[in-house]
Amino acid sequence: MTVTFEIRTLLFLQKPEILEQQRQQVSDRLNAALPDLQIMFASSPDDIPPGTYFDVVITPTLPRLPQLLNRLAGYRWIHFLSAGVEKIWGMGLDKPGLLLSKSSGVNSVPMSEYAIGAMLHFAKQFGRFQEQGREARWERIWLDELTGRRVAVLGLGHVGQAVAARARAFDMSVVGTLRHPRPMQGITRVVAPERTRELLADADYLVVCLPLTANTRGFVDDELLTALKPGAVLIDMSRGGVVSADAVLRALDEGPLRGAALDVFEMQPLPAESPLWRRSDVLVTPHVSGTTPYYLDRALRIFLKNTESLRNEGYLLTPVDLASGY
Repeated sequence: MTVTFEIRTLLFLQKPEILEQQRQQVSDRLNAALPDLQIMFASSPDDIPPGTYFDVVITPTLPRLPQLLNRLAGYRWIHFLSAGVEKIWGMGLDKPGLLLSKSSGVNSVPMSEYAIGAMLHFAKQFGRFQEQGREARWERIWLDELTGRRVAVLGLGHVGQAVAARARAFDMSVVGTLRHPRPMQGITRVVAPERTRELLADADYLVVCLPLTANTRGFVDDELLTALKPGAVLIDMSRGGVVSADAVLRALDEGPLRGAALDVFEMQPLPAESPLWRRSDVLVTPHVSGTTPYYLDRALRIFLKNTESLRNEGYLLTPVDLASGY
């Protein structure tokens, strides 16, 4: 979509418990870049005078977003603070002429660091030593290393490419998938998602960075996991629903997996009765791989880059892809 317009009014939406923490930072950052910008902050419909018009709305994918937007007389652009936007499809936001953008790449640094940390957790067996420490038990073993190991990255977008770069810093070899495959510097092989199994027989680590779409829901299943190299480790930091938890459990008990680091789940919070909680070969984290003290600053930087592109070139740099679902 090619359109050019000036941004004069902006609505910033956020959960009430977070809004006051972010208000000053948002004001300072946006007013420094756009001195004439008028900003309104809101966390509930009552905060918004009915019939107000805004050029742009910046928001997380809030459950109450449709209710909040229905207070407005109009808006032309919604920029989401997250990179994943699968929650919006039931909100009726794909209106003709409406610009939708997302904060693609906002999580790349923390998530790629999480992936390396998870690999090291299993290579250096930190979980074992933490348990030994509780018992004051001195028991030495031989440890593995990342050098020379191979990682398969499912989804070589912003996050996947950052994972690849950090893996190469550890002298690992990297292969991966991309919806439209192309040669990528430092990556040994790039294939389309339907050819994923071809990458798995030699993979020591499988890192899942896929968005949740109709095509990726349940993508990492029994069939795919059985194609992995024996002794492989799974690292899932995609979206809940891409990886089947039942398939992971079966691959740990009967298949090739020796460990899994799981940050996202089909049901969140992960139910207390889930067997994933009680396994020494599973690292469970509560959807924190993308968290960072620099999140908001990076998201606003991405928004401002989109603003500059709209003003000068007439298009968004990080648009929501309505056809692909992310």
